[in-house]
This record gives sequence, structure tokens and C-alpha cells, in this order.
Amino acid sequence: MKTVLNRYLKKLIILTLIIGLISFVLAYYMPQEYVSPAIPFLLGFFFLVAATTYYLAISALKKKTSRYANFYMISVFAKLLLYVAIIVIYAFINIGDIISFIITFFIYYLLFTSFETIEILKAQKMNK
Repeated sequence: MKTVLNRYLKKLIILTLIIGLISFVLAYYMPQEYVSPAIPFLLGFFFLVAATTYYLAISALKKKTSRYANFYMISVFAKLLLYVAIIVIYAFINIGDIISFIITFFIYYLLFTSFETIEILKAQKMNK
């Protein structure tokens, strides 16, 4: 399990660095009102959520298939609740930046969730 997790973390670090670099370049060329100051925090947040979820999913996958299915459904629901809570809290704290924050959040969500799903499917195939 350690090697699978290490491989995933290396890929996740590379993905995060690439997304961060692209975000930095885009932020440099875009007008400031379209750039959220929360970008570095969002990258860290999505990195931590993806790493934690993958670790827990691999742990559940090693125990039982039925336990993994339950975990996966619960984790998707919990992440959605967490994401909505983050957006709502940020909206109350920083109303002027909410549009750029939500757009950035959504793009990062799509990128990290796609990556995480692909990697979990690969882990499932290896476990069989």
C-alpha cells in the first residue's frame, strides 16, 4: 500500500505544481479583479483533500469491497458538503471576490476530482 500511495502522492504533487504554474501565469496576464487571492490556499486545500481521500479509499479497498463501496459513497457526499461549506464561508467573509473564487474553485474541483477518480479506478483494477 505504501508504494501505491507514494506513487499517487508524486503524481499529485506534479499535478498541483502544474496547476499552480498555469494559475500563476494566467494570474500574471489577467486583470487583477478576475484573480482570486485565495488561489494558493485552494491549491493546498485540494491537494490535502485529494491525498486524504485517496489514502482512506486505498485503506478501505484493502479491507473489503463492500466497505470500499460504502466509503466511496460517503466520501463523495462528505466532500461535496465540505466544498459547499468552504464556498459559503468564503462568500460571507469576502463578498467582493466570490465570482473569481467560485470560478477558480470549480476549475480546481474538476481537475483534482478527475485525477483522483482516474487514480482510484487504477487502484481498484490493481486490487482485483
